[in-house]
This record gives sequence, C-alpha cells and structure tokens, in this order.
Amino acid sequence: MSAPGCRQERRGSFHGRAGVSEKRAPPSLVLVCCIGAIALLAGASRTLASKEELCLGSFWCIRLTPIGRNLQGVKYELRTLPVDAKAVTDGDTITVYVNVAHHPESSNVPQEVREAGIERSKALEANNYQKTGDLLKIILDAGYRQVRGIGGEQILAKKHRIRLRGIDAPESLMPYGKEAKEELVRLVQGKSLKISIYDTDWYGRLVGDVDCDGVFVQEHMLRKGLAWHYSTYDHRMELSKVFVDLPFRTVAQRTKSPKTLVPLL
Repeated sequence: MSAPGCRQERRGSFHGRAGVSEKRAPPSLVLVCCIGAIALLAGASRTLASKEELCLGSFWCIRLTPIGRNLQGVKYELRTLPVDAKAVTDGDTITVYVNVAHHPESSNVPQEVREAGIERSKALEANNYQKTGDLLKIILDAGYRQVRGIGGEQILAKKHRIRLRGIDAPESLMPYGKEAKEELVRLVQGKSLKISIYDTDWYGRLVGDVDCDGVFVQEHMLRKGLAWHYSTYDHRMELSKVFVDLPFRTVAQRTKSPKTLVPLL
C-alpha cells in the first residue's frame, strides 16, 4: 500500500493534467487543410456542369472562358457551315457561309434570292441544268450560295469574309505567309465556327473572334508564331501578353518590321 503522502501527490498530478487538458490544443494544420479541401471539392462537384465558370465552394470562382475572349462590344454571333480549305485566304482571313435560316439578319434576305433558291432546288430535282445555272447566278451575284446539306437538301447560305480580330499574319507571298495559311487551314477545314462579330473593316470584311471547337483561333495563331498582336487596333492585354511571353522572338520584334515572322518550331 502506498503511503498517504504518495496518494496525495498522485492526485495532485492527475488534477494538474486535467487542468492542462481543459486548454484544448489547436487542431492540426493538416486536418484543417483536409477538411477545407473536402468542402471545396464538394462545392465544385455541384458546379462542374457550368462551362463558363468553376466555383470552389461559395467564395472562390475561376473563369473557364479562354483568354482574350472579352465579349464586350460584340454585335452578334454567327454559326457557320463547315469551312472549305479554299475559303482560307491567308493566316488572318476566312470566307465563311452561314445558313440564312440561322442568320441574325435572316429577315433581310432579298425575296428574289429566296425564290431563286426554292426554284433552283426544284430545277436540280428535274435535272434542268440550264435553269439551275441561271438561278445560281442570281444567288451568287447577291452574295449568297446554295450548299448541299447532310440529307442532300439544298441550303441557302450567306457569304461573309471574316477578318480575325486582333492579329495580323503575313500575306501568302510574304515570308512564312504560306505556313500561316496552311496552319489556319489545318485548324478550321471542315469545321463549323462560332464567330463573335464586332465591326466591319474598310475592306467590307466582318471583324470578329473565331472559336473552332473550343479553340480561340487568334490565340492559336499567336502561340504558333504565325501572327503578331495587332496592338495598334486591338488593346486587349491578354493577347498582348500571349505574344510577348512566347518562348521565341519574331523578326518583327527584333527589327521593328511587322512583315516578317520567325515561327515557333
């Protein structure tokens, strides 16, 4: 049996420990981080369906829109028919066709053109090639075109020349002009494009941002080293940063001549 004095000492030690335990230790930093991560992931799972924004919890959101896609100033959007390789003029200009049924200005299609489209479809079914040719001329002269749809039907489409907003690529006969054109063809050939229209340039071309299956075409051409940021007319810092931060330098940057590019190889 222990001496009474020893028991008293032990009781004192116990109470001393109990007193310490009442001062709750702060939770482990690792535990706090784990709990926070679980909460953030739970919030993200409810918002992943959004294509424009990813929200982690209720306080932290990340924009998923590609860089440079500032839609302020957009007048309307066009959804094109699949692009033909011959429609690419150079590294910054494309000719596209838009189904008039889905065109923002569909109500402005001349009645003569609508009727010519209907009559030409009938003439094609009847193999009346003379009449087909005459009606086609009416359609083409008005800036429209008939193209065959997936089901074999004739689609009346409006022709537009598109100038890629914010970049400048060498023309076909300039150094690396061929490479720029070929890269743009490779990217858009056979694809339907979404084009955000901002303005019309002095050549009558529509100026817009081009989206090809989620790829921001201007950014793509900049990253390939086949265009430079047209900062005189486009002041988007996002595109300017892409151009400046690339792991290469264009001849334009070295010589101050904006007409020769060294592509990223």
